[in-house]
Amino acid sequence: MPKDTQTPAPLDVKLTGVRGPTGAKKTPFAGDPRALWRVTQFNAPLTLTEAPTRKKVAFGGKRKDAERSLSERAQLLADLQELMWAHVVAAPAQEQREVVKAITARVPRRSPQEKARREQLFTPEVEAALGRVTRGPRVLLVLQGMDAAGKGGVVKQVVSSMDPMGVEVTGFGAPTPEEKREHYLERVIRRLPRPGHVGVFDRSHYEDVLVPAVTGSRPESELEARTEALTLFERELIRHGFVIIKVMLHVSPEVQLDRLVSRLDREEKHWKYDPSDADARADFNRYQKVYAQLLEATDADHAPWHVIGADRKWYSRLAVQELLIAALADLNLRWPAADYDVAAERKRLLDS
Repeated sequence: MPKDTQTPAPLDVKLTGVRGPTGAKKTPFAGDPRALWRVTQFNAPLTLTEAPTRKKVAFGGKRKDAERSLSERAQLLADLQELMWAHVVAAPAQEQREVVKAITARVPRRSPQEKARREQLFTPEVEAALGRVTRGPRVLLVLQGMDAAGKGGVVKQVVSSMDPMGVEVTGFGAPTPEEKREHYLERVIRRLPRPGHVGVFDRSHYEDVLVPAVTGSRPESELEARTEALTLFERELIRHGFVIIKVMLHVSPEVQLDRLVSRLDREEKHWKYDPSDADARADFNRYQKVYAQLLEATDADHAPWHVIGADRKWYSRLAVQELLIAALADLNLRWPAADYDVAAERKRLLDS
């Protein structure tokens, strides 16, 4: 049976200043984007073969309609990101604290049991690194998916519409020899977005469970511990003001094959291909099984997983854009009020 879920409500914090941009609810999709692709809509245990890869869930238009919507709503996304940045740098300190407090309320308070479990799963270095993470609202978009699922295209076509100064993109590949000598979360913590920013992980901390589970390079007990650690890690991020959106771009094996072969057929795309892509493709079904288990185990209302069909790139890009817009709009922020005499400053400028 599908799980009962609760879509996080917009923050209800009294803020001074000027109301932020509107239009977030005028989504091109027939329904709430925060619920349309949640993994919880599928029967448990999750089987990704039940999740559509090509169906245009809740969207009745064609490609040209989606591309037009993507372009039209890009400015709204950019404005919402700028609003978050403005809040961090100019809103009254008390209001900033209240916003973080409201975000933190989305997860349970840290219990003695959680503290004890963290001592088992985290190293002192991880705890110290988390302690250095500053508090403040920011969005973390986690993109996962098989090779050629379209993660890079989402970054180029969706994330790029925001001010580059307010976006931090990180691609996680195989850990370096130095990173292998430390706790797997340490390199992730180093690349977390700062307050006021939108961070994007093109592959993420989930690779440290996904890949070993497929290859069998780690014992099952260790992978179970790592999965639990990811959940506790994300809880702590939310306590620091993070809003987490997790997306699996779900591509069919047929479409993935076409995209990988096209990289070999075009010389200018050879750089995007790696012989390991063929190895991963040979394990496609195994990856799907592990993905399903991992998504189901780490989905939470405060850090939801969304499975978005990626056979149509234009559809998946529009869907991710709407998730970002909804997350930023739910912060209910306001443009900070001026702490100076606006009329007097205007006169000074005109008289200069």
